[in-house]
Amino acid sequence: MTRPYARSRRRFAALLTVLALGVLTACVQMPTEGPLVRVDPQAADEDEGGGFYDPRPPADGADPEEIVLGFLEAMKATPVTTSVASEFLTERAQRTWSPEKGTITYSDFGPAVGFARVRVPLVEAHRYDRRGAWEHRLPDEDATLTFPMAIEGEEWRIDAAPDALVVPESWFDDGFQSASLHFFDPTGTILVPEPVRVPSGDQMATALVRGLLEGAPDRAVSRSAFPAGRLAMNSVPIDDDGVADVVIEDVDGTVDTTSAEEMLAQLTWTLRQVPDVDKVRLTIDDRPVTMADGAREVSVQSSLAFSPLGRDTNRDLFALVDGRLVRGDFENFSTTAGPLGSGLGVRSVGVSLDGTRAVGVTRDGRSAVAAALEKGAPDETFVEGASDLLRPVFDFAGRVWLVDRTPSGARVWVKSGDGDPVEVEVPGVTGEDVTLFLVSRDSSRLVAVIRGPDRDRVVVSRVSHSPDGGRPRLTRARTVTRSAEAARRVTDIAWRSPVTLALLGSVTPDLAQVRLLPVDGSPGERGASAATRVRGEARRLVCSPVEGDGTYVVTGDQILDLAKPSRDLPEPGDGPSWFGFVG
Repeated sequence: MTRPYARSRRRFAALLTVLALGVLTACVQMPTEGPLVRVDPQAADEDEGGGFYDPRPPADGADPEEIVLGFLEAMKATPVTTSVASEFLTERAQRTWSPEKGTITYSDFGPAVGFARVRVPLVEAHRYDRRGAWEHRLPDEDATLTFPMAIEGEEWRIDAAPDALVVPESWFDDGFQSASLHFFDPTGTILVPEPVRVPSGDQMATALVRGLLEGAPDRAVSRSAFPAGRLAMNSVPIDDDGVADVVIEDVDGTVDTTSAEEMLAQLTWTLRQVPDVDKVRLTIDDRPVTMADGAREVSVQSSLAFSPLGRDTNRDLFALVDGRLVRGDFENFSTTAGPLGSGLGVRSVGVSLDGTRAVGVTRDGRSAVAAALEKGAPDETFVEGASDLLRPVFDFAGRVWLVDRTPSGARVWVKSGDGDPVEVEVPGVTGEDVTLFLVSRDSSRLVAVIRGPDRDRVVVSRVSHSPDGGRPRLTRARTVTRSAEAARRVTDIAWRSPVTLALLGSVTPDLAQVRLLPVDGSPGERGASAATRVRGEARRLVCSPVEGDGTYVVTGDQILDLAKPSRDLPEPGDGPSWFGFVG
């Protein structure tokens, strides 16, 4: 009888040759098994992404290390399928393995070592949940996969495998793209985007809808209009007219008009990211869902009232010239009509999303003054005796967020309506040396830049609002990891999209860089190619989350349009001391 554990260096070398073969680029899909989804079994065969890779099953007489390497290779099947990978497992392991529960990516892995238990160390490993949302980077002690081995039918097989699809980062990047699932804030007023990585191509719509049906990831921050429970769905076909047909089953009870409108808002904002989708058609338990006007097919460009960017937001650019607030664009500013346009002497300003109100910080940083941007409107000093106020920020509900840099560290305040500002505790931000901060327009995230002895940190806290109002609660701030190539100091920060930050930092006194950073902390930066280099002493970054608003860097002697480098803009000179959009 052949000894199954006998090592064959020749066979191992042959396997390495197979592993070295390039994997064809293709449209892929996330694993489709699981209790919440029923995906059309024909979907993978009908995928028209164009690429295909069918890995080899286990070789006869392969030793434990070869089996493990073959298992890792088999998970790179394109389109995604785990059928070949499961052949490397014992029958018991096949019954318990649940690769649909998540994804682990790695940049490389070390040698497979062991016999009865084979260990494979992963390099730069990250874990994503079942919907494609990034969870965390695996710490070194958890980044080594251990595979217990067993003999079954005179062949070595893996007796237990991690409940995840384990794939190279490059493979993941080629086949998956960044997108957002959209849920409602607790008041049902605005949509809150949650970043995910989903397969490109034909399976993108199915993966996104499946993610929505999983429910909101943090129900203290957002909620879903879709009923909770074990919902089922088929794949989401897209016809030649660009209509995505979403069919959901096993829904308890009836769906009222408000719920139907909210479901369609979540679907249209989520599926508008799929290139071929123009409209959405929703069916629940064989019952067609229609809008109030009877429309059956809903445009993905509808539901603008729930935009995560805010409803009817103003697109003007604002600036301070000699302490006066002006508005317009870089080439044509006009003075605002209210008190802030008359020269109250402020050093920074936050403007409401509709462009009708503003809050300015006085030059000494000790007071905040609110005023309407119209003639005859009185101003109101609602903060006095502060230490060093950063620029105020407005959210969609008209709340004003303030950070005071006191000698004992940062204090965070929020003002709602006509009420007085109230202090809120932000673990990981309160008491720290905060140099910059932002709040997302949907008011679901607070971002802060914290000064460290050698390097600045960017942290994000999630904001929980009660449907009835009141003081918001904020989670412990989580550090957003930046690449080693990023500038050590952050000069300015802005939203580039609802889920992407733009960071300005100086590399040398005469060279700066602008980097884009995913707000969820996922590994979105890709080395030096992720940075835009800027010559000169960069002072300010000007951009907004609205697509098309542009990205500008203000240096000591010029204004640079990063989208149109050849565009000539007026020199800032000594006049404007601040530029910015609403928010």
